[in-house]
Amino acid sequence: MGMSSALQYRVLVTKDEETGSVVAEIPTLHLADYGADVPEALDRLRAMLTFHLDCLHEEGKPFPVEQEKEEGFYLRVNLPAHAA
Repeated sequence: MGMSSALQYRVLVTKDEETGSVVAEIPTLHLADYGADVPEALDRLRAMLTFHLDCLHEEGKPFPVEQEKEEGFYLRVNLPAHAA
């Protein structure tokens, strides 16, 4: 596949003023999840990201990559051996 064994995606973290929940979003992939605090939101987002990439792999679709490396917080996910 010619890719490294890990991918990184920029994450935006905000607080939902109505619910008080922390929202973590990967704009490149249009994925978001929430939690009571930042660690929980990131854990949930990481699980969603891993599932999303696994589905793309199973469907034979390429993994999206960040077009530009902007400053900010990045979530790194290691690809499973069968997808690397």
